[in-house]
Amino acid sequence: MNKYFSSLRLKLFLAGRTLGYTYDYTERLYKIYLNHCKVIHFRDGYPIYSLSSPALFSKPSANLFARIIYRSIQNKNLPNMLSFAVDDRCNASCEHCSFYDSVFSRKKQVLSTGEAKKVIADAQELGVSVINFVGGEPLLRQDLNELIRSVDKDLSTTVLFTNGFLLKERAPEIKKAGLDSVYVSIDSADPQTHDRFRKVPGLFNKAIESICTAKTLGLSTGLSCTLTPDSFTRGEFDRLVELAKKIGVHEVLVFDAMPTGRYKSRKDLINNDWVEDLITASKKYNDDPSYPGVLVWAYSTSHRSVGCACGTSSFYVSPYGDVSSCDFNHTVFGNVRKTPLFQIWDYLSSLPDFKQAKWGGCKIKDQNLRDGGVAKP
Repeated sequence: MNKYFSSLRLKLFLAGRTLGYTYDYTERLYKIYLNHCKVIHFRDGYPIYSLSSPALFSKPSANLFARIIYRSIQNKNLPNMLSFAVDDRCNASCEHCSFYDSVFSRKKQVLSTGEAKKVIADAQELGVSVINFVGGEPLLRQDLNELIRSVDKDLSTTVLFTNGFLLKERAPEIKKAGLDSVYVSIDSADPQTHDRFRKVPGLFNKAIESICTAKTLGLSTGLSCTLTPDSFTRGEFDRLVELAKKIGVHEVLVFDAMPTGRYKSRKDLINNDWVEDLITASKKYNDDPSYPGVLVWAYSTSHRSVGCACGTSSFYVSPYGDVSSCDFNHTVFGNVRKTPLFQIWDYLSSLPDFKQAKWGGCKIKDQNLRDGGVAKP
């Protein structure tokens, strides 16, 4: 065999092995992170495994992996995700709300457009690859499309969490502004139960219509739900996944209700036994390609995955610029109007409770953290 064909054979061999290794590596990585490794959607030609992470091989995913490598080299925590509550108003009054104090008191001044844009820019400078726009109800903020437009799309993917009431009307403008994905909250497959839970008549039907509109516009769509031990026992999880399959969403994001906000006194939510059953129940849907991806947040915060990474690789900014480890933890570690965001993050991520991700569920299930008793560095 001549030298040319020997070289070509070697190149083909190496290319095949490299592609095979990359495929195996990717599958294993997402299996650990999500408890599944199926592609749920393609956006702009890039495969998506979850709305909560950048599309694979996109520029934001390159930013994510570069920051992971940098963090390993520097042995320093850097944030991957920002959850930004852009408004303190809400048109619902949900039974489980962790933000209800602010919605009803509204004693502080919400960040201006310029201040909110600076939060986004500063967070991207820190390295976040996912920016979640949350609330209150974020669609009540009129300049939301301007905030979305300000995001450098080469660095971060953008995700909206909404109750869906206003999404149908505003979806075209926020899609045009550059929004990538949207999670619409539906907590029961029964319209009356859902509307009663969120105290807005007709909200279920509005949410379904909004999901259909978002899909038509090309947005990656997800159904976000919050389950309690009672609703899980009643079979709500299975009914919601079947609903998600029927309406054709790409992912179901499942939160186990937290003992915070209106549920602060619910000690039954600290118990993780039922959550283990929830994780087990999700497997059959993730193994079936005909169903959307199912991301159980309790799986992500368990020993099987990354653990609870609030304050370690993610953080939350309130409508007033207060920085917390997450939207369930109301302890404030600084305010962006008074202190640069990078300094607040440096302080927060250096605290003993946040230096490392915690296995075994959300950190806020720890009574000490719920009471604001954070260990000092």
